[in-house]
Amino acid sequence: MNVVGIDTNVLLRALLNDDSVQSPAARRFLSKLTPTEQGFVGVPVILELFWVLRTRYQLPRNELSQTLFELLEAGSLIFEDFDTIVRCLSMFEEGNVDFSDAVIAERHHGQGCARTVTFDRNAARDLASMELLT
Repeated sequence: MNVVGIDTNVLLRALLNDDSVQSPAARRFLSKLTPTEQGFVGVPVILELFWVLRTRYQLPRNELSQTLFELLEAGSLIFEDFDTIVRCLSMFEEGNVDFSDAVIAERHHGQGCARTVTFDRNAARDLASMELLT
């Protein structure tokens, strides 16, 4: 099996169809991926993708979570820490939890951290494993 890493901008161009040259190239590349030639999407790529769609393109919460869930279902893509990403996206979709804060807390917990200290009051309030540092 051959695996190719995919950068955020490739996914953005394919999802947004906002560039007359890069968008078709991104969609062509993604459409050629197969079970023996898969694309790899790392956690930093997912976080950046989320951030750009949320801040620059101002996608509403429901549209943003739906877009990312659809991407996660793509059979020719491998996602780093898939289960954590799905869990955190579900928390974002269901409540007032910030996606990136959830990813930080969940990944730290997965590495054996009893808690994650933060100055972010909302994260400390919304995530049980986050503790406000005072």
